Amino acid sequence: MAQRIIYWFRNDLRLRDNEALFSAVASASEIVPVYVFDPRQFDKTRLGFRRTGAMRGQFLIQSVVDLRNRLRQKGGDLLIRIGEPEKIIARLAEEYNAEYVYTSKEIAPEETRIESSLSKNLKTVNIDIKLFWMDTLMHATALPFPIAKLPANFVSFSTRIENALKVKEPLPEPGKVTLPADYDAGPIPILAQIGVDPNEMENADEQNISQGGESVALTVLEKYLADYIKEGKSYESADPLTDTRLSDWLSLGCISARYIYSQVKKVQPADAEDVAMLENLLSRDYFHWTLLRFGPRMFKPSGVQHQFLRRWQNDNALYETWTNGQTADSQVNTLMKKLKQTGFLTSDERTLCADYLVNVLNVDWTWGAMYFESHLMDYEGSVNWGRWNNIAGVGEN
Repeated sequence: MAQRIIYWFRNDLRLRDNEALFSAVASASEIVPVYVFDPRQFDKTRLGFRRTGAMRGQFLIQSVVDLRNRLRQKGGDLLIRIGEPEKIIARLAEEYNAEYVYTSKEIAPEETRIESSLSKNLKTVNIDIKLFWMDTLMHATALPFPIAKLPANFVSFSTRIENALKVKEPLPEPGKVTLPADYDAGPIPILAQIGVDPNEMENADEQNISQGGESVALTVLEKYLADYIKEGKSYESADPLTDTRLSDWLSLGCISARYIYSQVKKVQPADAEDVAMLENLLSRDYFHWTLLRFGPRMFKPSGVQHQFLRRWQNDNALYETWTNGQTADSQVNTLMKKLKQTGFLTSDERTLCADYLVNVLNVDWTWGAMYFESHLMDYEGSVNWGRWNNIAGVGEN
């Protein structure tokens, strides 16, 4: 058994069904849990708005507060730092004489670049890093095909996976987290300390904004199970993952896809042929696998198909009529204002707004994807950009 492991929380801000944390606790006498707020996530884009907007920044802070509280209940704590994690985690690993760094595996280009840089920094001090894939229902190695032969669309994927889907039981929370005797936990930052002006929250509709944290996520899931599964109430939307807003917490890993899946399967009626939530989770998986397969292509105007179907308009004035809700379409205008105030649109509303930018205004679809990235509370790179690929005609075949 190792003496000490640094556990770096990323988009897995939970204790329940956290395989990497569970493994770290089982593999070391002492664990040093760390979360690093990276100010680069809040930088301005070339279009003038933040990569991560103030509402999502506040949601992240709330989620980290909840995680710290839950760790303290286990006898542990959460070290908080601000800066570049590839440097900070390596420095902490050396300071605490850790033998390993455990963390979750990410697939987006920026996140994998940070992983690579951290790995190099750790090698110079002879410390190993162990990465855990835990953001989908199954591991890539359990798929019935190699990623290079991922089916060209979700329908084909769903058909292929139907009889091969074997989702493992979610792991329990660790029983106890043991810290070193001396540690500096550090304070939780406010928005201003991560480079975000708190005044950017002024127009937020606080009554309709999700509260961050695993504790809230578990409560929301329980309500969904009671209302729509156990009591048989109708659920009109085909996208309950988004419409219950469970996708908000899933995006930061405050709850796992595997845990949602297991709980729905436990209580769904025996004669249920399909439950929309399970279909939504599979769809999310498909976007993750698509990003793993195509990487940076998902973020370019030519999309995963690598096709230049038309010449997009790079017209800032036209684009701003869309972002400011000042188009010729009153419904689109209402929804774009709702997005700014709440960080939320239903799946159908997102499609309507995106379709207007792409097929009416003919503005570069990547600009729309960046705007959604900034404002959606449930932003996940693969899902957001994958949907925009499809609307722009450069995604699924």
